[in-house]
Amino acid sequence: MLNACERDDICIDPITPKLTIRFYNNDEPTTLKSVSNIQVRIDTLSEPYTDNSLTIRSSTDSIAIPLRVDQTVTKILLTENSTNDTDRNTDTLEVSYTPESIFVSRSCGYKDVFNNVSYRIIPESDGGNWLKGIETVTVNIENEDQANVKIFH
Repeated sequence: MLNACERDDICIDPITPKLTIRFYNNDEPTTLKSVSNIQVRIDTLSEPYTDNSLTIRSSTDSIAIPLRVDQTVTKILLTENSTNDTDRNTDTLEVSYTPESIFVSRSCGYKDVFNNVSYRIIPESDGGNWLKGIETVTVNIENEDQANVKIFH
């Protein structure tokens, strides 16, 4: 009698990748620069979305944000100095893309990737944007191995 083990149906690979943003100094574009007390929210004003509770309140030079898989645009509200009522400043980053579902495996099921990604900072009417510029690093988001976009502030 021979006994053999089958590979467990456990999904160990990450599934749908998040958008990875690195923040850089606008005056020294090769230098990373932390954002003070950043708050990140997904704009869900157009229709309800279950993942609207994403909020980060810390100082960091990089963040990973989930994109909406049920839309072709995600609007991300980035607030600098979120804990200071006087200096708080919120800018909107609009991310446009084509979502694509890809079969990964029986245990993992499908994952979504984002193709032809483009970014736009929504200008404020008073010109008070704290986000000063964008540089696309990758046009397709297939994993979280590297930053997808650089934002200068």
